Amino acid sequence: MLTWINKRLKHNRRQVFLYCNLSFRDNNRALYDYMIAHDYNKRYKIVVSASDYKDFVSMAPKNVTFVGPLRAVMTYFSSKWIFYCIGKLPIEPADDQYVIHMEHGMPFKDASEGQSKYNIKSQHYTNVMATGKCFVEPQAHIYGVPLEKIFISGNPKCDSLYLPNPQYDFGEYTKLVLWAPTFRKSTSMNMQDTMEEQPVIPIVDVGRFGELNGYLKKMGVKIVVKLHPEQDLSKYDVVDMDYFILLSHQEFLKRGMELYRFMKQCDAMITDYSSIFYDFLLLDRPIGFTEDDIDDYADKRGFAMDPDSYRPGMRLRSYDDICLFIKDLVDENDCYKADRDRVNSLVNEDMTGDYSRKVLNFVGL
Repeated sequence: MLTWINKRLKHNRRQVFLYCNLSFRDNNRALYDYMIAHDYNKRYKIVVSASDYKDFVSMAPKNVTFVGPLRAVMTYFSSKWIFYCIGKLPIEPADDQYVIHMEHGMPFKDASEGQSKYNIKSQHYTNVMATGKCFVEPQAHIYGVPLEKIFISGNPKCDSLYLPNPQYDFGEYTKLVLWAPTFRKSTSMNMQDTMEEQPVIPIVDVGRFGELNGYLKKMGVKIVVKLHPEQDLSKYDVVDMDYFILLSHQEFLKRGMELYRFMKQCDAMITDYSSIFYDFLLLDRPIGFTEDDIDDYADKRGFAMDPDSYRPGMRLRSYDDICLFIKDLVDENDCYKADRDRVNSLVNEDMTGDYSRKVLNFVGL
């Protein structure tokens, strides 16, 4: 019914709608920041819908409106240009609309249950984005669109990686490491991606946090663990250490930090099955991959890409592996440079940045 109504309406060619069914972040936020910085709101009315929209209402610039989910459908009905990065509205675009899904990360994990329900009989997008040709078939499968609807572009959120290093204050250190685990359990999304209940941090038991902090201090390395926004925090305790720093998503934001700006400051990354490593490859810096629960994860959630071929870095299955990764980083013993170059060329076909402008040009804005 919503599609039937939408296709009988006229849509404002001067209205841009950014929709996300979670918080205002990722590619939508990056695209929005670019549009405001370049005065798009002087030529277009920009409307943003996200779960945390109330946080932005009072600071909205001229010709910009933040709305909740109840007003999202009506905004869709009146907009010519629609951008998704997380979630969608169950409405098919009219002939005079342009609806593009930028995704919030290219597929590495298998599609969630919500995504696997898409089918080719119901086309919700004019185009779906992929950062490399290797993602064309997975994206078409996940979103139920023909291959020709997939277009190649870099992520707008990765524009931050081409800016000068930020100076987020973490005191003195020789090396700084971002540890970015994906969630194993999300209460907001009603998902658990492993059969067994997992701790908030893989591999390192809470009883060894102090030991790891001491080792990192000895090596002059600081690790900042930034938890996934959808991670269940019911078993999370604040860890106040000087070299092993554990931050929830909200604590990260309270420090005034932006994830991709912080990535630029970091000398290395530790992650697991999160697609964030695709983006970090643009910096060509060492990556360690925790995989203590890989068999369980493969059975429960599964992978869209071959985990053996697309993870260019040291595999970490124990506490000692973490320490070895840190030692190699300090000693600048980088054994995975060639493998990173190989994977980067597959997953990031455009490595030149300026992705927000390119996406806007692609759709005709």
